Amino acid sequence: MVDIDKGTGEVKIRRFVAVDDCGNIINPMIVDGQIHGGLTMGLAPALYEEITYDEDGNIRGGSFMDYLLPTAVETPRWETDKTTTPSPHHPLGAKGVGESATVGAPAAIANAVVDALWHLGVRHIDIPIAPWKVWKVLRECGVTE
Repeated sequence: MVDIDKGTGEVKIRRFVAVDDCGNIINPMIVDGQIHGGLTMGLAPALYEEITYDEDGNIRGGSFMDYLLPTAVETPRWETDKTTTPSPHHPLGAKGVGESATVGAPAAIANAVVDALWHLGVRHIDIPIAPWKVWKVLRECGVTE
Protein backbone atom coordinates (compact mmCIF):
# COMPACT_ATOMS: atom_id res chain seq x y z
CA MET A 1 0.00 0.00 0.00
CA VAL A 2 1.41 3.40 -0.96
CA ASP A 3 0.65 7.06 -0.42
CA ILE A 4 1.29 9.55 -3.21
CA ASP A 5 1.95 13.23 -2.60
CA LYS A 6 -0.19 15.07 -5.17
CA GLY A 7 2.06 18.13 -5.01
CA THR A 8 5.41 16.42 -5.56
CA GLY A 9 4.62 12.95 -6.94
CA GLU A 10 6.64 11.34 -4.14
CA VAL A 11 5.67 7.74 -3.37
CA LYS A 12 5.78 6.57 0.25
CA ILE A 13 5.25 2.94 1.09
CA ARG A 14 2.62 2.78 3.81
CA ARG A 15 2.53 -0.99 4.21
CA PHE A 16 4.47 -3.87 2.69
CA VAL A 17 3.87 -7.45 3.82
CA ALA A 18 6.17 -10.26 2.66
CA VAL A 19 6.22 -13.95 3.51
CA ASP A 20 9.36 -15.86 2.58
CA ASP A 21 9.64 -19.64 2.30
CA CYS A 22 12.97 -20.18 4.01
CA GLY A 23 13.14 -23.93 4.04
CA ASN A 24 14.73 -25.26 7.20
CA ILE A 25 16.33 -22.28 8.94
CA ILE A 26 19.92 -22.95 9.94
CA ASN A 27 20.74 -19.59 11.55
CA PRO A 28 17.60 -17.70 12.63
CA MET A 29 19.66 -14.68 13.73
CA ILE A 30 20.39 -13.65 10.15
CA VAL A 31 17.18 -14.63 8.35
CA ASP A 32 15.20 -11.43 9.07
CA GLY A 33 18.16 -9.29 8.03
CA GLN A 34 18.50 -11.20 4.78
CA ILE A 35 14.80 -10.74 4.01
CA HIS A 36 14.83 -7.03 4.93
CA GLY A 37 17.96 -6.52 2.83
CA GLY A 38 16.35 -8.29 -0.12
CA LEU A 39 13.24 -6.14 0.17
CA THR A 40 15.34 -2.98 0.28
CA MET A 41 17.29 -4.15 -2.78
CA GLY A 42 13.91 -4.56 -4.51
CA LEU A 43 12.77 -1.10 -3.39
CA ALA A 44 15.78 0.48 -5.10
CA PRO A 45 14.97 -0.30 -8.76
CA ALA A 46 11.26 0.28 -8.15
CA LEU A 47 11.63 3.87 -6.95
CA TYR A 48 15.22 5.12 -7.14
CA GLU A 49 17.89 3.49 -9.28
CA GLU A 50 18.24 4.53 -12.89
CA ILE A 51 21.22 4.93 -15.15
CA THR A 52 20.66 7.32 -18.04
CA TYR A 53 22.93 8.02 -20.99
CA ASP A 54 23.35 10.95 -23.35
CA GLU A 55 23.20 10.62 -27.14
CA ASP A 56 26.93 9.70 -27.23
CA GLY A 57 26.52 6.87 -24.71
CA ASN A 58 28.03 8.72 -21.75
CA ILE A 59 26.51 8.16 -18.33
CA ARG A 60 24.67 11.31 -17.29
CA GLY A 61 24.96 10.70 -13.56
CA GLY A 62 28.45 9.71 -12.56
CA SER A 63 28.14 9.56 -8.78
CA PHE A 64 25.89 8.44 -5.96
CA MET A 65 24.60 12.03 -5.86
CA ASP A 66 22.67 11.10 -9.01
CA TYR A 67 21.93 7.45 -8.21
CA LEU A 68 20.11 6.98 -4.93
CA LEU A 69 20.80 3.81 -2.98
CA PRO A 70 18.13 3.43 -0.32
CA THR A 71 19.21 3.89 3.27
CA ALA A 72 17.25 3.49 6.49
CA VAL A 73 15.64 6.88 5.71
CA GLU A 74 13.99 5.65 2.49
CA THR A 75 13.27 2.12 3.69
CA PRO A 76 9.79 1.46 5.08
CA ARG A 77 8.97 -0.75 8.02
CA TRP A 78 8.73 -4.15 6.40
CA GLU A 79 6.16 -6.58 7.80
CA THR A 80 7.62 -10.04 7.31
CA ASP A 81 6.87 -13.60 8.18
CA LYS A 82 8.33 -16.95 7.26
CA THR A 83 7.03 -20.31 6.20
CA THR A 84 9.04 -23.49 6.15
CA THR A 85 8.95 -25.95 3.29
CA PRO A 86 12.12 -28.04 3.45
CA SER A 87 14.02 -28.22 0.19
CA PRO A 88 14.20 -31.73 -1.23
CA HIS A 89 17.42 -30.71 -3.02
CA HIS A 90 19.49 -29.91 0.06
CA PRO A 91 20.57 -32.40 2.74
CA LEU A 92 19.47 -30.03 5.52
CA GLY A 93 16.33 -28.84 3.72
CA ALA A 94 17.70 -25.27 3.61
CA LYS A 95 16.93 -22.64 0.98
CA GLY A 96 18.39 -19.27 0.07
CA VAL A 97 16.85 -16.36 1.96
CA GLY A 98 16.32 -12.84 0.64
CA GLU A 99 16.45 -13.51 -3.08
CA SER A 100 12.71 -13.87 -3.53
CA ALA A 101 12.18 -10.55 -1.80
CA THR A 102 14.57 -8.86 -4.22
CA VAL A 103 12.71 -10.25 -7.22
CA GLY A 104 9.15 -9.68 -6.02
CA ALA A 105 9.44 -6.26 -4.41
CA PRO A 106 9.82 -4.10 -7.56
CA ALA A 107 6.70 -5.56 -9.16
CA ALA A 108 4.72 -5.31 -5.93
CA ILE A 109 5.69 -1.66 -5.46
CA ALA A 110 4.97 -0.76 -9.09
CA ASN A 111 1.59 -2.51 -8.88
CA ALA A 112 0.76 -0.62 -5.67
CA VAL A 113 1.50 2.71 -7.37
CA VAL A 114 -0.62 1.82 -10.40
CA ASP A 115 -3.38 0.64 -8.05
CA ALA A 116 -3.27 4.00 -6.24
CA LEU A 117 -3.64 5.82 -9.59
CA TRP A 118 -6.07 3.35 -11.18
CA HIS A 119 -9.07 5.64 -10.65
CA LEU A 120 -7.33 8.20 -12.90
CA GLY A 121 -7.02 5.70 -15.75
CA VAL A 122 -3.36 4.89 -15.10
CA ARG A 123 -2.51 1.31 -16.07
CA HIS A 124 1.31 1.40 -16.25
CA ILE A 125 4.33 3.44 -15.12
CA ASP A 126 7.88 2.42 -15.99
CA ILE A 127 10.25 1.84 -13.09
CA PRO A 128 11.94 3.54 -11.46
CA ILE A 129 8.83 5.41 -10.43
CA ALA A 130 10.53 8.72 -9.75
CA PRO A 131 8.49 11.59 -8.29
CA TRP A 132 8.70 13.57 -11.55
CA LYS A 133 7.03 10.70 -13.44
CA VAL A 134 4.16 10.50 -10.98
CA TRP A 135 3.83 14.29 -10.88
CA LYS A 136 3.63 14.36 -14.69
CA VAL A 137 0.92 11.64 -14.70
CA LEU A 138 -1.06 13.54 -12.08
CA ARG A 139 -0.91 16.76 -14.13
CA GLU A 140 -1.90 14.92 -17.31
CA CYS A 141 -4.92 13.51 -15.44
CA GLY A 142 -5.91 16.98 -14.22
CA VAL A 143 -4.94 16.48 -10.58
CA THR A 144 -3.48 19.65 -9.12
CA GLU A 145 -2.31 20.48 -5.63
